Amino acid sequence: MNQNRTKKIQNGVLRMFLSPTLNEKKARTGLFFVLPCAAVVILMMVMPIARTIVFSFSDVHLPSFDTTFHGLANFKNVLSLEEFPTVIKNTLVWITGSMILRVFLGFLAALLMDGETRTIRTLRIFALIPWTIPSIVSANSWRWMLRSDFGLVNGFFENVGLGFLARPWLNSAATAMPSVLVAYTWAGFPFVMMLFLAGLQGIPEELYESGSIDGANKIQQFFYITIPSLRSVIIMVVVLEIISAINAFDLLFVLTGGGPGTASEILGLLIYRLGFTRFDFATASAASTLLIVAALVCFLFYAPTQFRKKGDKNI
Repeated sequence: MNQNRTKKIQNGVLRMFLSPTLNEKKARTGLFFVLPCAAVVILMMVMPIARTIVFSFSDVHLPSFDTTFHGLANFKNVLSLEEFPTVIKNTLVWITGSMILRVFLGFLAALLMDGETRTIRTLRIFALIPWTIPSIVSANSWRWMLRSDFGLVNGFFENVGLGFLARPWLNSAATAMPSVLVAYTWAGFPFVMMLFLAGLQGIPEELYESGSIDGANKIQQFFYITIPSLRSVIIMVVVLEIISAINAFDLLFVLTGGGPGTASEILGLLIYRLGFTRFDFATASAASTLLIVAALVCFLFYAPTQFRKKGDKNI
């Protein structure tokens, strides 16, 4: 039975290229357009990831980058690092904090921007500005504002008589991570806002009208109409924000570099330090593989929801 199915597939592929129908010509044309992009993805993503995984199980010899199979020793080296527990704790705080702040502020902003008046449309444009600024520019701006000596934040507190609130925001272990979280949230919440706004504007107005007729107030409509209607959007946003936080690097690197000490160092910064400061590419690759696995786990949580959604539409 499997042989018959394989033969049918082979015959179908041959027919598509030798005597194609109109739809098959369109499919073949689309395939030719996709191939260059697929080649770029393979060269720029698949091959480096594969190389990283190979390095993680190998002893890497510099400068030739020749490898010798080393088993799980590199993963043991990562787990035995003195700073590794702190880095994992910081990473979890970073992912959880940034996801909650971005989703909450993005959702709140979307609710406020859900309208079609000229004022609201203008506010949407201004609200998108933080997201459009290059991350390196945003990081340097926040670094200047949070300086302990002549930074804008401490200067403001001094001028309004609240000098006791002034802090070395980026140079203190107690305030470094919260400060970077604020900067990261400011830079990314507009993207979340636009996703939620698109979801809000896709909810049929008839649902709210029916709810009003049935006697539902605004709070009840929010919890029984708005939230359920945005369920798939909320799941997507949460997963995207978790993956974004896992991959975060540039803003943290510019603002604190993981310091002071390891107070704000997350897994991405540890990988950089291992690979490009210690030049221990094998251990850095093992840590990178752990990071890849974490991102894949997030995707595995997200993918089934999309398949269920597609199945519901087909019913």
